[in-house]
Order: sequence, then structure tokens, then C-alpha cells
Amino acid sequence: MDSYFDSKEFRDLLARYEEAQQRGESLYLDSDQLSDIGDYYHWRGDTNRALAVADEALSMFEGATSPLLLKARIALLRENNPKKAMQLAEQIEDKYDLDYYNIKAEILIASLKSEEADLWMETCLDQLSEHDYDDFVLDTALLFIDYEQPAFARKWLAKSSETELPDYKEVVGRIHYCEGDYKACEDVFEQLLDEHPYSAYYWDMTACAQLAQGHLSDAITSSEYAIAINPNDEDALLYKAQALMKLKNYEEAIVYFERHGALRPANIDGPLNAGLCKTYLNRYDEGVADLLKAEKAAKEHIPGRLVDIYLELAFAYSQQGKIAEAMEAIDKMERLPESNVDEITVLRGHVYLENQHPDEAQDFFRQAVEHSIYSPIILLRVAISLYDNNYIQVAYNILTGLTPSDFQKIPQAYAYLSICAYDLGLHQEYLNYLKTAAEKAPSETASILGFLFPEGMEPSDYYSYAKNHPTI
Repeated sequence: MDSYFDSKEFRDLLARYEEAQQRGESLYLDSDQLSDIGDYYHWRGDTNRALAVADEALSMFEGATSPLLLKARIALLRENNPKKAMQLAEQIEDKYDLDYYNIKAEILIASLKSEEADLWMETCLDQLSEHDYDDFVLDTALLFIDYEQPAFARKWLAKSSETELPDYKEVVGRIHYCEGDYKACEDVFEQLLDEHPYSAYYWDMTACAQLAQGHLSDAITSSEYAIAINPNDEDALLYKAQALMKLKNYEEAIVYFERHGALRPANIDGPLNAGLCKTYLNRYDEGVADLLKAEKAAKEHIPGRLVDIYLELAFAYSQQGKIAEAMEAIDKMERLPESNVDEITVLRGHVYLENQHPDEAQDFFRQAVEHSIYSPIILLRVAISLYDNNYIQVAYNILTGLTPSDFQKIPQAYAYLSICAYDLGLHQEYLNYLKTAAEKAPSETASILGFLFPEGMEPSDYYSYAKNHPTI
């Protein structure tokens, strides 16, 4: 949660505003105060109310920066309408306001025009006072890293001489994270914590980096520090829940996912993951109810996540033996523009295989493989389904039939080969595939085979450990 939204100052302002609204009275507030309230509603996922507050502010302060910024961001992020967002930005009267420069750049970046955004911000440098220069270049670096553009973030960071500022170090840490160097990211934020031990955000970023490395106990500890500082820290609640889920502590994970969901009803991570945990505990009706709640939120706020939700609904229904309901969820998935017809066909086969209809499953698998012209990723999907349904030898046969060029496209297949060999008691093959998997697909190897090794062990150490601690 934004720390300002959790402050007494803002809570008092919001309470006065909402009480006046309930009484049908007007309360004089300036445009920034009204925009803060609108930003809060937007953060909560109440877009209509956020827009109403922004329009109220503009009715009194035409051309004011803050409410137009809010409307532009809603157009950009909620409505996916960059053209409308730019039109709203151009209504800002003060064309020398730093926020005006930033919103135009953000619209360009979100429109996949990062080079244009970079050139725009370069032209803005000439308009700056010396006093604003360092804030501007750091804010620009932060904007680019917000959109996972580390090269541009580095470029703008290099313009700053304020290398000891926390904001500067934050960008450095986030660049490391974006580039996949999670240990370097963790080191940066741990250094920041040495100077600012009561920053919940720095604890959040440390937990995030630890989670990415699979250091689950450390991630939980860091999240707990953040929660102690701010009990409503949504990121900390989410990171702790995710770590607990990976540790298969589903009951406690549900508590934190639900706390996160209560704070951010527009964010689907809470109900989606709480629903998954409940299905893992065989509480299918509760799990499906949460997944349907996530579907509703995604339709309103994040339609790009519907594929994930329908996938999990199909699995949940399938595990209950509800083939018709599973197929209905798959049908919904198939209607989405981003869906992949061959992967969906594999999923249909998986549902039938899980429900003891191997002949129907085989037909779907064959359709997917032939339609995809023997795509390596589709062959892998079929092998995973077979493995999950205990057809381990058949899965192993498919994977060993892949060519070297196939493995170049799907290096994660080595991890599945390794686990198949392990389950089949093929010790040397298990070791050989494990070694290659750890080198070529460490993240997937940790996810698939990590349960065989001590918590926190790096995949690069799996081979030597397995060689010296045989379990087959």
C-alpha cells in the first residue's frame, strides 16, 4: 500500500471527504487533495469513483495538472488507450511542470516507443532549472525501470552525480533485478537497509530478490520486517504468501493471500493464489469460488490475466471429475485473443487423461502435435501431462526422442528428463540430465527438482550434492 494512503493525514482527509459526500454537502479541497483521493480510489480499483473525483477537481480547477494526470493514467493503464491519455495530458496548462514531461514519456513507453520517450526527455532537459536536474534524471531512470527498460534506465542514471542518494541506489538495485542478477539486487537493498532499517519498501525489494533466488525462509523474514513496519504493506503480504506457498504451507499462505486481496480488490493475485492453495488442500469448492472471484476482477481490471485463471479453473474442475465444467473453462480460454490453440488442445487431453479416459486424451495429444508440426514446446506439454498422470515411461520416451535443436528451444525439458529418470530409477541418466538442466535452465530445475535438495541450495550445486548423496 502507498505509505501516504496509510498515513493519518490522508485517512483524515478521506474521512472528511466521504462524510461530506454522504451528507450531500460540498467540501472545499484543492486540486491536489482531490487528486490524492482519486488516486486512492484508482489504487483500490474503483475506476468510476476515481474519474468522478478527477472531474470534480477539473470543474473547479480547469487545466490543473494532478486530476488530468490521474485521468491520463486511467486511460493508459485501465482503458489501454494511449491516444486518449495523450489528449488528456495535452490539456495540462503548465507545460513546464515535471509531471507533464513524465506523463508524456510514460505514455510513449507504454506504447512501446521507448526511443521516442528517451528523445522527448532529452529535449526536456533544456527546459530545466539547475535545481530540478538531478530529480528529473533520477525520476526518468525510475520511469524506465518501472517499465523494465534497464538499458534506458542505465543511460539516465549515468547523467546523475548523486550516486549516494537512496533513489540512485534503488534504480541500481532494480536494474540488477530486471537483468536477472537477483543476488546483486539483494546486496543493494541490504546496503540501503543498513542506512534506512525502517523502510518497508527496502525490505519488500529484499524479499522480492530473495524469493527470485529461491531463498524462501529469508524472503519470509524480510517480509515480516516490512509487515511489522506497516501491517498493510501489500507487497510484503504477497511475498510472504508466495514463499509460504512454495514451501507448501498452504494454510498459512491462504491467510496472507486473503489479507492482500482485502487491501487490493482490483488485484487478482490474492484470490487467484488463495484459490490455488485451497485446491491443493482438496478444498475444491472454496478454491473454485476464489478463482471465480479472480475472474470477475480480471474482467474489470486485468483482462490479460484471464488465461491464467481459466487454466486453473480447468485444473480445479478436472481434479473434481467435472469434465464438462473443465471444458467450459477451456472454451472461455480459447476465445481469448492471446490463447494458443495447440496448447489448449493439450489441456483438453490432460483433462481426459486425468479422468481416466486415455483414448480421448491420446486423440487430443495427437491433434496438438500434428497441428503444431511436432513443435518441441507442444511435445513437452504432452510429456508434462503424461508425467503428472503417472505415465512416466511414456513421458520419458517422448523427451528422449527430442533432437538437440529441440532442446535448444526448450532447455527446461532437461529438468523434466531428469525427474523422469529419477522416478524410473535410472541413476546415471538422472545425474547426467540434472547436470545439464542446472546449467541450461536453473530456474526451472529449482522449481521441478528443488524438493530433492536442501532449501536454499543453488541449482549449480545440485549435481555434486546428488552425486554424493544418492537416493536412487
